[in-house]
Amino acid sequence: MMNHSDIYYFRLEMEPNVFRATFNPDGSRKTVRITVKDSPQPPELKPTDLKVMENTTVSLSCSAEAPCPKQPPTISWSNIPESAQITTQLQEKPEKTQSVFSHMTFKASYMDHRKNISCNVTYPRKTSDSTVETTVMLQIWFSPKETRITIDPSASVSVGTNVTLTCNSKFNPSEKMYFTWYKRGQEIPIGQGKQITFTGTHNNTGWYSCTAQNKLGKQSSAEIQLTVEGQDGHFMPLVAGCVGGIVAVLTLSALGFCARTRIKTHRGDIVGDKDSLHQAQDGTIDRNSTYDDVHTVTTQDNKISDDYSVCEFMTQSDHNRGKDQTEEDNHERGSDVVYAQVHMIHKKTKAISVVPENIYAQVKE
Repeated sequence: MMNHSDIYYFRLEMEPNVFRATFNPDGSRKTVRITVKDSPQPPELKPTDLKVMENTTVSLSCSAEAPCPKQPPTISWSNIPESAQITTQLQEKPEKTQSVFSHMTFKASYMDHRKNISCNVTYPRKTSDSTVETTVMLQIWFSPKETRITIDPSASVSVGTNVTLTCNSKFNPSEKMYFTWYKRGQEIPIGQGKQITFTGTHNNTGWYSCTAQNKLGKQSSAEIQLTVEGQDGHFMPLVAGCVGGIVAVLTLSALGFCARTRIKTHRGDIVGDKDSLHQAQDGTIDRNSTYDDVHTVTTQDNKISDDYSVCEFMTQSDHNRGKDQTEEDNHERGSDVVYAQVHMIHKKTKAISVVPENIYAQVKE
């Protein structure tokens, strides 16, 4: 029990009052110190410093004292690799004490790197069991694994956004570690280091990859696509030029359409005017009338049609002048010949006598 912790020594007693002897109770050589603890001694785990290469076979040993052979402690392992194999047995030590031994073997994998493996020993007691443990950390040496790229803020960004590409990888050791960046379509590397940062433009759109390398080997990541969307400064002038060109073409087309329509209308008016002149030549017209005179045309029998009458406005009569003379007058006057046809509807047929000299109107251009 806990109160049994003390110093013990040997004393000889014979019959009362005959012989008594105490063997040097004050000397350390002939005394025994007994210490009783409430918790058992932790197990011993070997090796204590575990550094191995990847894919090598690792062996761990755990031992615990068995003070009561009839009720030996039990050993268990925690956080062990999936490939581990375990054997446990009770053995006697050279000093005749007994211990429980447990052996574990496994194949080292990079996934077990920096893993804490524990050996747990449980001692049975009347009131409650007592458990103690010892832990060792695995150090696995391996070439880069699980190399991949992450993009911040995302794989699809707008023009002008700051983009950071990070090359993530698992490896050990980390000394002399190198990262190299590549872009599809370019033969030489585009950068060095774990991260590269740039401002997004349309030229940055493409597929990227990286390579991680240490002294044990190297590994390349899968390609990842970066898309830069929107318009940048170099693209705007091109868009503005295209829009301006389209507007110019539409404007010229509209002007050409209006010009063709005006010419066609003017030609139609000339044809109509010539027909009116031919009709006027058959009637009575004052050939001595001056510029801007108004002529009322009648038929040969001095009757106006029931449906309409004709009133023409002209600068000069082409039939009084030659064609060349008319063009010369028009050029000097600086104006074109103007014709107008007026239709007047009469409900009743009525003969009208018109004297050209008594009718006069002035038309302003």
